[in-house]
Amino acid sequence: MEEDQKDYTEDDLKKILKIIMRSVLTTAFLIIIFYFCLKRYSGLGAAFSKIRTVFRPIVIGFFLAFFMNPVMEFFQKGMDRFFLPRVKNIKKTKRIIRVISSIISIIIILALIIVFLVSVIPQIVTTLTYIYNHLEDQLKNVLKWANDITGKRFASTLNDASKTENINNFIGKAKDFLAKYMKWDGRTEMVTSITYSVIDVGKYIVSFFVGIFVGIYFLIDKEKYKAIFKKMLFNICPPKIVNPVMDVIRKAGDIFYGFFVGKIIDSIIIGLICYICMLIFRMPYPVLVSVIIGVTNVIPVFGPYIGAIPSVTIIFFTNPMQGIYFLIFVIILQQFDGNLIGPKILGDSTGISAFWVLFAIVVGGGLFGFMGMIFGVPVVALMYDILSRFFVHLSEKKNMPSSTKLYEKASGIDEATGKIIYYEKKESKKNIKLFEKIRNLKRK
Repeated sequence: MEEDQKDYTEDDLKKILKIIMRSVLTTAFLIIIFYFCLKRYSGLGAAFSKIRTVFRPIVIGFFLAFFMNPVMEFFQKGMDRFFLPRVKNIKKTKRIIRVISSIISIIIILALIIVFLVSVIPQIVTTLTYIYNHLEDQLKNVLKWANDITGKRFASTLNDASKTENINNFIGKAKDFLAKYMKWDGRTEMVTSITYSVIDVGKYIVSFFVGIFVGIYFLIDKEKYKAIFKKMLFNICPPKIVNPVMDVIRKAGDIFYGFFVGKIIDSIIIGLICYICMLIFRMPYPVLVSVIIGVTNVIPVFGPYIGAIPSVTIIFFTNPMQGIYFLIFVIILQQFDGNLIGPKILGDSTGISAFWVLFAIVVGGGLFGFMGMIFGVPVVALMYDILSRFFVHLSEKKNMPSSTKLYEKASGIDEATGKIIYYEKKESKKNIKLFEKIRNLKRK
């Protein structure tokens, strides 16, 4: 006890207590400010929404240019090899080749989108129309299946439930629930909601087409825009800031490009595998279900399960046993994707653990919805890389170890030498006594 008292004087305990209280109060203050900005200050959300709407075509154009840049470079290199040795004005020819290759790359992505929409959308509309028009028959089919699989033990209840008036009553309640969930309290509200949805879709379409031209301009003069940014950065910031910023930009390009391109390719493969297998096993609605599975697969971790819920439900109402078989098939498919296809295509494009992937999806989805779930992972991966670099820099500056593993059993820092003190049995008991002394000090 005497040794412990020599280690921690009353002044030391007061300093430790002040540090703890200051940290707690600062954390609480930041949480309150964050919550206030997020939930209470509606003007902030409105301003952010306005800014997002204004810059939407620019953002779309930037991403189109970002993803089509490899395609543009492929065509540009081919045309450079063919035309440049045969012309006199090389500079002008290069400019023309860049414009043509940029337009070709954008035309390719537009052609792929149009082919997808023309081939898939009509089948999806037909499928949804059929499901809606035959919903009563499908519910009766499910009840009949339930009666057969239970050995007709609940025949009277199921037969009563399969009566037309009861099914219509159930469908009516389901529609009422959906209307309430969508905040449609009447026909006027429903029409208004649909109108606003159509307007929003129209705005996105307009933004996309404006973004196409923005993307072409980005691709044509990409070196010029890069040079402008570097000129501003190099002249405003000192070298010790410029170099880390350039490293972060390069890392961001690698993370975003690797993640999104890999995810898109992975989702297309999964969608095609799902479509082919559904045709082989003669399952209903192969186009609609494969599109749902492929699109939701873009979302890491939760995507396959988000897509499986509506897909299994749609098939189950048509053929209950096939719905169960499809559920088993989706589980196998996602295991195949998660353990073989995904790692082969994506590799370690993000460089973060499963916990941070889950954190990114939950927080991104909670704050920004579907797009937040998609963009959350690369954004968190980039932030993780920035913070890792920052703390490595701090560690080197303070002559501390930069490896995270070396801090696992750290209990403090020796004030005399500045080196890390590691846990021992006596040390853990000493810390317990420290907190006991802090509690006694507070009582005084």
